[in-house]
Amino acid sequence: MDGISTLEMRILDKNAEYLGISDRILMENAGKAVADATLSRYPTANNITVVAGLGNNGGDGIVAARYLLNSGRNVIIILLGRVSDVSEEPAATNVRLCNNLLRCKIVEARDEYSLLMNQDLILRWPHVIIDAVLGIGVKGRLRQPHATAIDLMNMSPAPKIAVDVPSGLDSDSGKVWDKAVKAAVTVTMHKAKRGLLLDDAKSFVGELIVADIGIPKDAELLVGAGDMLVLNYGRDANSKKGDNGKIMVIGGSKYYTGAVMFTALSALTMGADLVNVYTPRDVAHDIRSNNPSIIAIPMEGDSLDNSHVESLTNEMEKFHVIAIGPGLGLSAETQTAVLRLLENAMRLGKKVVIDADAIKAVGNAGRLDLLKGAVVTPHAGEFKSLFGIEVPTDPLERGEVAKRIVAEKAPGTIVLLKGNTDIITDGSRLRLNKTGNPGMSIGGTGDVLTGVTAYLAFKVGDLMEAASLAAFITGLAGDLAVIDKGFHITPLDVVERLPKVLSMFYDIRRIAVNSLHPQVHGFLDAAGSL
Repeated sequence: MDGISTLEMRILDKNAEYLGISDRILMENAGKAVADATLSRYPTANNITVVAGLGNNGGDGIVAARYLLNSGRNVIIILLGRVSDVSEEPAATNVRLCNNLLRCKIVEARDEYSLLMNQDLILRWPHVIIDAVLGIGVKGRLRQPHATAIDLMNMSPAPKIAVDVPSGLDSDSGKVWDKAVKAAVTVTMHKAKRGLLLDDAKSFVGELIVADIGIPKDAELLVGAGDMLVLNYGRDANSKKGDNGKIMVIGGSKYYTGAVMFTALSALTMGADLVNVYTPRDVAHDIRSNNPSIIAIPMEGDSLDNSHVESLTNEMEKFHVIAIGPGLGLSAETQTAVLRLLENAMRLGKKVVIDADAIKAVGNAGRLDLLKGAVVTPHAGEFKSLFGIEVPTDPLERGEVAKRIVAEKAPGTIVLLKGNTDIITDGSRLRLNKTGNPGMSIGGTGDVLTGVTAYLAFKVGDLMEAASLAAFITGLAGDLAVIDKGFHITPLDVVERLPKVLSMFYDIRRIAVNSLHPQVHGFLDAAGSL
């Protein structure tokens, strides 16, 4: 049985919501699954106590109580806090529903003392106890009254049915940091959490039931809002210049001056501290004239050639990520230089994003070995030049073909195949992205994607996830641009909307305000500037 991490499960929950399946539906299905398991495993149990926390794990338990009441069982809910304390949705809605029912009884246990006053409802009265106290992601010492509730449940002779995970058990490591419920049955949602499958957890998990709560397979396949959870937007208060990303961009040539600037500007706009562009002298002059925020390092000549390889390789040591390809041109010497630079970047263990003319150089030389460990961003034509395969137009078929080809011909490579539906695969995993629109067919949006990918390759540990997020964010920025301007957008319109995309998923203002020194925060607050 394959397991899933806590983060992966949270991503799926959010992606299901992104696809239109509300968390209320998922909670209803989860609660019903717990009730069904209770009735199936303990058909003669008449008295059932649900011990519920204030979050959505408790909400699952309260839904289960409603179904068990409908089956004719006697059910009491012990809520670890006040009804008014339940603010998280959809748990709050289900508490209100319970209060509307004549037979739905909620006993408030605001602290360990009020819980102990009602301990017989756990120790003596029930034939079965449903543990809905704490869900996934619990670590460290438990607070009250949760700790006492777990002690009482473990003291009770009644069998325990845990909702998703036994309360107190680490759903990733299977460890118990303080104490945990020893369940006879654990009903886990969608997929088994990894910690439940480990030997250390078996005595707490008991029988493991995996419940289908209606999360569609598309929530795993399609990149969505949930994937934004892997991106940590905040910064360390003590960070210095360069700690938040140093990106090296190699590109540009006499006739292609804009592409490399779009790449650099998008990486900078996403949040990189430093973006250095290594480009021919005239291109560097153009970039400096247009945007002094970008550090443009001039190279002699009209295009990249072999004379630049040694100095560029030495420079690579300074950077977290190397992006190569935008606007390079395809002279024979440029292509040779690209191959040598990729060899050196691989030797140095650098993260690399390969785009545009660099892709063509690799394809023309048949050097697929240089793609290993890199993110490559071809369109369908470039994919064909690399692998000799024309991909089908149907998104699912295209994805499966790309996945198979990467596994066979370039294992270890992350391919972001651009199109109406983007395909992202490393040969074993497959994701599809549905953001983006026909207005983005203009030249330069692919260069924006390269810059976003380069930054996220630094920011996100998993390059497959970084490429998936890059496609999602860039496409959504393009969607916002085309809504504002119709099919009259430029690459800069896409770049300018990257911060707006991030603000849709993070409270950027709050995070920024919280990063201020307390003295400044207090002064600005008093001045009415916050």
